[in-house]
Amino acid sequence: MLTTQPYQGTPGTGTKRVTWSIYAACAIIFLIFAASVLLILGYSVHQANRFGLATERKLIQRELQREIEEAARYQSTISFWDVTVAETRADRFDEAFVTRNLQQGLWNDYGFSWIVFARADHRVRLSVNGGRVKPPESASGLLARIDDLIDEAEHNYEKVLAPVDDGYRVLMPPSDREVLRAQVPEIHAADIRLIDGRMSIVVVQAVVPQSLDIPARFREPTFMVTVKPISDRMLGLMNERLAISGLRFTPIDHVEEMGAASLPISKASPDGLYVVTWQPNAPGPYILDAALPRALVLALLAAFSMGFVAYRFNLLVGALQKSEQKNRFLAKHDGLTGLANRMAVDEHLQRLATRKGQGFAVMALDLDKFKAVNDRFGHAAGDAVLREIAGRFRARIGERGMVARLGGDEFLVLIDAVQGAEDSLALANALVIDAQLPVEFEGLPLAVGCSAGVALFPDHGGNARSILQAADIALYAAKNGGRNRAVLASLRGILQGAAVS
Repeated sequence: MLTTQPYQGTPGTGTKRVTWSIYAACAIIFLIFAASVLLILGYSVHQANRFGLATERKLIQRELQREIEEAARYQSTISFWDVTVAETRADRFDEAFVTRNLQQGLWNDYGFSWIVFARADHRVRLSVNGGRVKPPESASGLLARIDDLIDEAEHNYEKVLAPVDDGYRVLMPPSDREVLRAQVPEIHAADIRLIDGRMSIVVVQAVVPQSLDIPARFREPTFMVTVKPISDRMLGLMNERLAISGLRFTPIDHVEEMGAASLPISKASPDGLYVVTWQPNAPGPYILDAALPRALVLALLAAFSMGFVAYRFNLLVGALQKSEQKNRFLAKHDGLTGLANRMAVDEHLQRLATRKGQGFAVMALDLDKFKAVNDRFGHAAGDAVLREIAGRFRARIGERGMVARLGGDEFLVLIDAVQGAEDSLALANALVIDAQLPVEFEGLPLAVGCSAGVALFPDHGGNARSILQAADIALYAAKNGGRNRAVLASLRGILQGAAVS
């Protein structure tokens, strides 16, 4: 019996070839698309990390240099002083000078662990360590460790020494109206070194008179050496200002095992080169974790992939822009209060000073008894006071100008347009009253005072440096006059202001 079966032929070779070609083409397109996505993603992550790290390095380098300049500025109040010159030329230092200016001033108020007066050949005239006067030989180890800084300071001193008829004169750097900087001789040498087991800011500079004139017999200078340890609190404040974490000092040979970002800081040290390390805010891991799973899904979904990848890359660009905006904000703003910082003040002050026919006001403010709040209630309370008062100042000034925090408890207000001296002084008095209002912290009212100095452009100064100096002089007059007041500068000195409460 004959049976029939349906036709069970196999596809032809040509059909299979086309099918495999399509599969292969799809596979190739998939691989190319996936490889392109991964390549672009990897490059974006690399560039984002590189950009973020470079920006953080610049910010940290600028912050460390600012700390060094602050230490040198505090030291120059003693080393660039006729009283100190007289002490170094006497047979011995006066006990009252040492107690008031070194032990109570530089040690108690600012934490300088070492204050040494010595010759270039390490002959020590006075040694103060930990607030106590020590034998001269106690400083020999310190001077040996910073011998290169002493040589550099001596070289800087010799470089600016010019012969005159009866001796020598220390040359001052040329004034520059484009830069906001105190006019002091550029004769110091400074670095960050390991001193007594702690990374510290070391400043060395010759003691010179305010007149800058040096008799021939006193040509050989006495050098003032100060050491300011960098405390955990200082590092913590740097972390807050720069929005980073883990800032610390590390020997360079330990950096690789830590896996942290680093920046060289020390010129030379007997203990080897130290670097500052921190945990970078690299946007790369966030970008990679957020985009990679989606990118793989996009590669599988070819029809939807290009639109979704474009969306993801838009997010990546947004993340980079956000990171850049944050870094730009931190570069010109104070991290604690959100007010403008010294860099923003410099730029705005120069713009105001170069306007034609338009005046403006500068108000230098300093909180009174703020250190007592910090010491009694802690730095968290001090930070709360600074933030609250900064907010009051900002609300008071509004669109009329700029409010800045220069550091510590120092503020500066620039009023773009002024109606007159009386209005400016009234506004400064209002700011003083704002600062006097108690600040509530954990149920406790914290009270500080405020002193203010006011200077008008161009009445009290024709450039940025001089108008700022006039405001500072007025501020000092307010403090010397009893604090909690505003004082207006004048061409003949200072007009006394009245206390406000």
